[in-house]
Amino acid sequence: MKNIELKLQIDTFGGIVNALKRLRAKHKGKFLQTDTYYNCPNGRFKIRENNGNDFEIIFYQRPDKKASKVSFYLVSKIEKSQLKKEKNIFKEALGEKVVVKKQRDLWLYKNTRVHLDKVSGLGNYLELETEVEKAGKNAKKEHNKIINLLNLSKYKTCDKSYSDMVLR
Repeated sequence: MKNIELKLQIDTFGGIVNALKRLRAKHKGKFLQTDTYYNCPNGRFKIRENNGNDFEIIFYQRPDKKASKVSFYLVSKIEKSQLKKEKNIFKEALGEKVVVKKQRDLWLYKNTRVHLDKVSGLGNYLELETEVEKAGKNAKKEHNKIINLLNLSKYKTCDKSYSDMVLR
């Protein structure tokens, strides 16, 4: 699957949340997420724990650039009963790289996920992920539209994943 992604450093979320409400974006929930990253030579590989009751294995590849970029990703759900075993296998096979903890407030505007993240040790960030498969040929147009509607051009863009930033 593919996304068009953008990550920005944000001071406060108040104005963004108000704008999302005006756009009638759908609030999908708040999540406490723990992402355990493993060494991976051709992308990023992690296990995500959502609120302690939803678990995923995620692999993704994307260029490290500050502008909007295309990301290729694969996601597989795992059961809670398998979590410890899977983490041990990946730790032994690949080596654990870093653990990133965050509070995520998830909004959905058409085919774009808007993540308002409070990342432990890093601060506040906004991520846009426009789903290419769902938006089709209009994905880039939709992505640019929400950047303009939320007035995001005034914020500092980021070229690294949270895992890379935590390791700095």
